[in-house]
Amino acid sequence: MKKIFLGVYHPSVLLTYLGLSISLYGVFFSKSLAFSLILLILAGLCDTFDGMVANAFQRNDLEKAFGVQIDSLSDLISFGVFPVQIYLQYFAKFGVVSFLLSVLYLLSVVTRLAYFNASGGEKKDYFTGLAVTYASFFIPLYGLFSVYFSIEKILPGELLYALLAFFFVFNFRMKKPSLKIRIGLLLLAVLFVILLVRKL
Repeated sequence: MKKIFLGVYHPSVLLTYLGLSISLYGVFFSKSLAFSLILLILAGLCDTFDGMVANAFQRNDLEKAFGVQIDSLSDLISFGVFPVQIYLQYFAKFGVVSFLLSVLYLLSVVTRLAYFNASGGEKKDYFTGLAVTYASFFIPLYGLFSVYFSIEKILPGELLYALLAFFFVFNFRMKKPSLKIRIGLLLLAVLFVILLVRKL
């Protein structure tokens, strides 16, 4: 029977779609740094656990392959476009240089995602290079120090984004977080959100 619509419609990708929707809301509607960082954290949590949720379902090869691709494309928005929007709106100070850094950051995200799409994906036990999802930890961490202590007066946001862009494509091994570490990150995220809510 011929399909009416293209695509794979399976509950295993719902958490990925939720993370993407949160990020898009942040890009278009967030009006404060604290709220943007909260949304970025939530998108990061969705990405952290979407693989576990997807693996809980029985899926055929097409559904698995589709899940990998949709996760990668969603990551481009959540940890590429959205962080750049945060940077340009709240941290950028150097005009053309800031724009070029934004381009460099996005190119690093795109390069990393495209490389692993083309090479068959990440290894099971470790990341090669820094996974783009970690943007949802380091940028909110920097943002917390910004809203509470104005850290950008000492360490400009440009340094953070340049380091992230570098480590996204730098060839080193990084062990994937265990379930315990993921739960720890979840608790840390809750703390971050509570502190950021106080600044809304």
